[in-house]
Amino acid sequence: MTGIKQTIAFVFILTTTTLLSIFCTQKQPAAELVKTRFNKELTLLQTIVNKDLFTAVQQKNKKKIKKAFIAARAQYKKIEYYVAYFFPSTSEMINGAPIDEIELGENLIEKPTGFQVMEELIYETPTTENRDELLNQVRKMQLNLKRMDRYNQQYEITDAQIFDAIRLEIFRITSLGITGFDSPAALQSLPEAAAALIGITNALNTYGANDDLDKALKTAIAQLSTAKDFNDFNRLDFITLHLQPISIKADQLRQELKINTAASGSALQDDAVSMFQKNAFNLNKFVGNYTEYITKDKTTLGKLLFNSNILSRAGNRSCASCHHEAKAFTDGLVTAKGLKGTLLRNTPTLIYAGLQRGFFYDLKAGSLEDQALDVVHHKNEMDGSLTAAAKKINQDKMYATSFAKAFNDKTGKANPWRIQHALATYIRSLSPFSSKLDKYMQGDKTQLNVQEKSGFNLFMGKGKCGTCHFAPLFNGTQAPLFQKSEAEVLGVPAHPDTANAKIDKDEGRFTLNPYPQYKYAFKTTTLRNLSKTAPYMHNGVYKTLEEVLNFYNRGGGAGIGIALDNQTLQAEPLNLSPKEIQDIIAFLNTMDDQ
Repeated sequence: MTGIKQTIAFVFILTTTTLLSIFCTQKQPAAELVKTRFNKELTLLQTIVNKDLFTAVQQKNKKKIKKAFIAARAQYKKIEYYVAYFFPSTSEMINGAPIDEIELGENLIEKPTGFQVMEELIYETPTTENRDELLNQVRKMQLNLKRMDRYNQQYEITDAQIFDAIRLEIFRITSLGITGFDSPAALQSLPEAAAALIGITNALNTYGANDDLDKALKTAIAQLSTAKDFNDFNRLDFITLHLQPISIKADQLRQELKINTAASGSALQDDAVSMFQKNAFNLNKFVGNYTEYITKDKTTLGKLLFNSNILSRAGNRSCASCHHEAKAFTDGLVTAKGLKGTLLRNTPTLIYAGLQRGFFYDLKAGSLEDQALDVVHHKNEMDGSLTAAAKKINQDKMYATSFAKAFNDKTGKANPWRIQHALATYIRSLSPFSSKLDKYMQGDKTQLNVQEKSGFNLFMGKGKCGTCHFAPLFNGTQAPLFQKSEAEVLGVPAHPDTANAKIDKDEGRFTLNPYPQYKYAFKTTTLRNLSKTAPYMHNGVYKTLEEVLNFYNRGGGAGIGIALDNQTLQAEPLNLSPKEIQDIIAFLNTMDDQ
């Protein structure tokens, strides 16, 4: 019995040990490993902020402050893909734009916080006020990081979300990271982009990134890490030869692992591997009413209504009266022609107008449907009524079939909403992405010449154009989510003077929402098809692109004698040479749709 007991005991111990060994060697889910890695990286960021940066600020040691700041944001960039995806509000508080956020509905003004605010304070001339505010910003950062750490412990993440976060971070680097968008003073954009790619590499290695993908990442990181000059960095090559291939290879890994795509918060297709690929955008994500999807029949009806005089009270003008297709749906006038005299502002292009989150120069409309309502009812534009127009349409049998098809309704009846939505659907369809630039980005390297390539790199680098006109739309709708359209205060003059200029009388967003921050603020419109849309700016003050580039090169209004406390455009001259200006113009012309 004793021998049997010993044998049973031995077997029990062996079995238990074996099971324990198996249990201990079972792999932790990859998503959990990524989360664990994030926790460690976040702890390191907290250490840098809590000890190095906080201490340096307290000691008022400028050299140590800069060193700690640079280290802190580089560490943040390693986890940016994770923070921006799972904690979008917190990411804004950690590294959002250094401008006031105004909640119009609640009449609240939220002051900016985070690294970009710190950067301005650190790299400006030191003052007692600056130092006090910097210490305040560091304390807020400590609280935000601590809060995120606590919430992350309760957060469940999936493999699909991790791959989506990586995909969007690659797009973020493409559009923002390498342009100097969030590092205008410290000039750390390229090493910070390298840090972001290191973070992506760590996450992908958790999933067993193959040698090809790993090599692509290491090569890209090396390119950024060894770049000697921000202005000379070849962004076009970096995007096409490094970032886009990395995105494609990462998606191939996702597919090999049979991981589904995530339902992304981006306006891009959930499976898009490049922001420049054909059909990259899901236009339905820009529809105000998400039950009203875009269809071919609605588009056809919208085009019919767009070109019809039936929407105007007198029956003497249509949308096409001011938006000429041959001129990229503009009119070539300084300001638009009204029923009586002229309107206040220049007619903007409608091409890519659907890929925005705000409409009119003052962003007063939240959707294209609302914009259509405003234009039809405007006394000096259509002077019409959608209700009256619907009655006229319902008396015309020609429209009945079109409305029946468009809205799957046998009655074929028109109503104000259907008219608005059909017009909006047609305008959303005006998003061809058929330019030389698009074709180049899709792989046809014959499309751009040396000058045009130089212009792209200047646009995205030294010229700082890409920090407001975000690729790939080149308007103010920021990648990679495309959830918000920006307005800027440029200091546009009333006349094309280059000295002692006077500000244009149009006060922009301030007219509707009288906040000082909004005075002279106007929406950032697309630069696509720019060669067809002269004259330029909200008031049509500039006849040529040379004049526009000269204005920006001088530092906007500040460089021509217009002193605005709230100018958001960098006031320092860009120091672009005449050749560099011509290179940028050559690039801008590559964005004409063909």
